[in-house]
Amino acid sequence: MIRKIKAVVNKLDINEIIIQSENFFFESIPTYRILKNCEENKEYIFETILDINEWNISLYLFYDNFERNMFLNLKKVSKLGSKSALKILQNADAENIATMISANDINGLSKLPGVGKKTAERIANELKNIFDSFVTTGNNSKLNDALDALEALGFERNKIYKVLKEMNIENLSLENIITQALKKL
Repeated sequence: MIRKIKAVVNKLDINEIIIQSENFFFESIPTYRILKNCEENKEYIFETILDINEWNISLYLFYDNFERNMFLNLKKVSKLGSKSALKILQNADAENIATMISANDINGLSKLPGVGKKTAERIANELKNIFDSFVTTGNNSKLNDALDALEALGFERNKIYKVLKEMNIENLSLENIITQALKKL
């Protein structure tokens, strides 16, 4: 089973990534981290999953092991398959998804493509114990309120998560969290 692949990114855009490993060319859908961190004509080592079923053979590429594990966990959620899990990872950073799950952020999860409110609740309920370490339970309410407020001001949810993750929000009031986050956004 292929676990890692050393490859050169030949083409990279939102719809596909074409990589070359020796004399083989693979076409795959890039994840958020691959789109954000990779450049064309450079060599990378990707984490992979080879998925074989009765309809097709798919090689899934991931920027790192955390992203790969997020994909495997999302696939375990009832009524969520490989294509849906990959679509989620194509539109949001794996750490942000883990933070949303840990914070029980149903609103944020339901904004991911192909994820409605019921699916978001299933993801949060079935994967909560796996990602508990991302947010301390006392801060979930403040984190969600700050996210909603900053998103209402027009900021992208992934960028907000990144800024809030860098901040120590434990001893801050909601107003201070929003004010400090606005300075960094």
